[in-house]
Amino acid sequence: MSLHTSLFIAVLVIIALFDSEALKDTNDPVTCGSVVKLIHKDTGNNLHSHGIAWGSGSGQQSVTTNSAKTDKGSLWVVKESSKASEVCEIGTPVKCGDIIRLEHADTTKNLHSHLFKAPVSGNQEVSGFGDEHGNGDSGDNWQVVCESGQGLWYRYVPVHFRHADTNRYLVTSGRHVFNQQNCGHQCPIMGQTEVSAGGSKTSAGKWLTDQGVYFPSKIDTDSGDEL
Repeated sequence: MSLHTSLFIAVLVIIALFDSEALKDTNDPVTCGSVVKLIHKDTGNNLHSHGIAWGSGSGQQSVTTNSAKTDKGSLWVVKESSKASEVCEIGTPVKCGDIIRLEHADTTKNLHSHLFKAPVSGNQEVSGFGDEHGNGDSGDNWQVVCESGQGLWYRYVPVHFRHADTNRYLVTSGRHVFNQQNCGHQCPIMGQTEVSAGGSKTSAGKWLTDQGVYFPSKIDTDSGDEL
C-alpha cells in the first residue's frame, strides 16, 4: 500500500469512528472503496481484527468481535475479488451475489478463511491474511448473500457472507467468548468472541454495516437517477 493510499485510508478511519450518523440511509447501497464497520446482528458486536496471531491453527492474524464503539480495528475496506479482472471503481454499488474482499483498514490484512479449525467452536478458522499491499489469495473472497428480492447490498440491512472457496458462512456467537479456560490467564483477546466459518446459513451469520465512510453510488453521481 502506497503512502498516499495509507494516509487517505487513515483520514477515512478517523471520520468513520467519530461520525457515526453520517449518511445513515438504508436506501443507499454499500459501494466499493467504502470503509465500514460490520455489526453482528444477534450480538451487536463489531467484526474486529488486530496485530495478534492465532495461537493455534494457521497462526495467522486473529479475527474476533468486540463491543468497543470507537476502535479503529473494527473498520474494513470494501474491494473487488482477488479474481476480478479490474479494480472495482470507487462508488460502484455492490450487488447481491457479488464476490468481494474485506480489507482490514488498520493492518491491510484481508478477511480470510481456510481449512484450519477454529480454536473454540471447532468451525472453520477465519483469519486476517495478505501482504502490506492488501494482496492475498482466493481464500480472501466472500460472496454477499442478501435476503430474497434484494438487488443491491444496502447500508444497515443484514446480509450473509459466504466464503467462496469453501461455501461456509461468516458467523459468531455469544457462546464462543475467549476466557481463561479456553485462552489462558494472559489471553490478549479476553472477552472477545471467536469469528469462524460455519456450514449453515443461520441468524448467527447476519451482519450489517454501521459506522463508516460511504462513497456515493457512482450510478447516482453519473446519471442523477435514483437506484
